[in-house]
Amino acid sequence: MSNSRAYPILRTPDVDRALHAVGHLLTVADLRDTEVQLWARTGRNSGLPRYLDAYGHWRGASGDDRMFVDRAREAETGPQDPADPLVDVEVTVHGLGLVEGRLAETVGPDQARLEWWHHGWPAVCCHDLGWQYKHAYVQLVLNAADIWAIEPADGHTVFVHVGPDEPERAEWLAGRAGLTVLGPCELGF
Repeated sequence: MSNSRAYPILRTPDVDRALHAVGHLLTVADLRDTEVQLWARTGRNSGLPRYLDAYGHWRGASGDDRMFVDRAREAETGPQDPADPLVDVEVTVHGLGLVEGRLAETVGPDQARLEWWHHGWPAVCCHDLGWQYKHAYVQLVLNAADIWAIEPADGHTVFVHVGPDEPERAEWLAGRAGLTVLGPCELGF
């Protein structure tokens, strides 16, 4: 069993620019069975209504897309405002464009992460890399600097997830979006 390696390829204060870079990466990916997951930590009273308005009433044609608000973890999330305790929100949909469309206004100032789990990355012959099926993710972290969206930041970061020994694939993927790897990788999923 192994974990992906997550390479940062863009840091920006502009959510639209980050989503544009993600779009370039997804044109390279094999998008069969794509699942998009959004996780955010927000105030029950100040933020949760935004997520419920944006995603709480939506159901995909498959019937298994879901929104989950984890109130059981309220006590574990650190210092709390008793009037507005923190909750974790998770939204999962199958397919593209459903979560992304209202992302900026929904997340607002919350620390959040958006992940595209797709079928695989293509072979990169110039680096002698075959298809990568296990570690093929694109991630946008909002208002945070790390892949878990724990370390607060003033901007947003796009990561590409690749196999453990594939820094060349990360550089190649970044190049598809007109970008380069910005720093060392983090241990991924």
